Amino acid sequence: MSLTNGVEMLQRARAEGYAIGAFDVVNWEFLQGVIQGAARKKAPVIVSLAEMHLDHLDLEIFAPTLLKAAELAPVPVSVHLDHGESLETVERALRAGFTSVMLDGSLLPYEENVRLTREAVRLARSFGAAVEAELGAVPGREFYAEERDQGRMSSPPVEGRFLYTDPDQARDFVSRTGCDFLAVSVGTVHGLYKGEVRLDFDRLERIRKAVPVPLVLHGGSGLSAEDYRRLIAGGIAKINFYAELSHAAVRAVKEAASDPGAAGILRFLVPIREAVQRVVEEKIEIWGSAGKAA
Repeated sequence: MSLTNGVEMLQRARAEGYAIGAFDVVNWEFLQGVIQGAARKKAPVIVSLAEMHLDHLDLEIFAPTLLKAAELAPVPVSVHLDHGESLETVERALRAGFTSVMLDGSLLPYEENVRLTREAVRLARSFGAAVEAELGAVPGREFYAEERDQGRMSSPPVEGRFLYTDPDQARDFVSRTGCDFLAVSVGTVHGLYKGEVRLDFDRLERIRKAVPVPLVLHGGSGLSAEDYRRLIAGGIAKINFYAELSHAAVRAVKEAASDPGAAGILRFLVPIREAVQRVVEEKIEIWGSAGKAA
């Protein structure tokens, strides 16, 4: 197979009614788990690196590893920048070889989001890459808690409510920016749900009819298999996923640490890879992308 920018991958998923997993990776073990899980399920996959994790990973150093792993994988793999916060980071990712990038202007005024996304599209086209944008805002840990803890955000962007995507505005946004994928807000949250899940499926259907590009779900952790099926039927073709991977890895480390005979760092690293791979395989089955690598 080969490294891909994901456009054809997601267009096919949209047309055939399944979703591609976009899994954020934070180290080699996560990357191994994602690639091996996708290979075992014969599924196309997107490996993502989120800007919020660049405090822990150097983009230019880690990018060659991501790209080589993608090139050697037996299934189609796209390497994606998740939640890019500026054009500078987008350009860094493009120069490093990423095949798709996200410019997240969802917390900006609408016209500023349009302007920045349009500029990201212009820049990405010169590298042969694709662009994901976001309209509406998905609240939760990824947008607030970790940013707040690191001193980069002083107040929550969403005060106890969702900033849902407006279907008519989505039509205008896609038309004016030329983005390849659109992340939408229909009731999910970043991180794991702590209360009742309330998804606006009617809104999602209206968005699907309003825009011609594949739709993206952020905040997919913690949803039921039935939730996923209904979201995919409503037009979701890409699901960004991290929180459950992180929690599974933490549980694996704790279990390894509880073994009185445990010795050596590898006793912790191998369980991380195995835990990530199990979750990736489970979600690929639920999302319907198993066997779609051909």
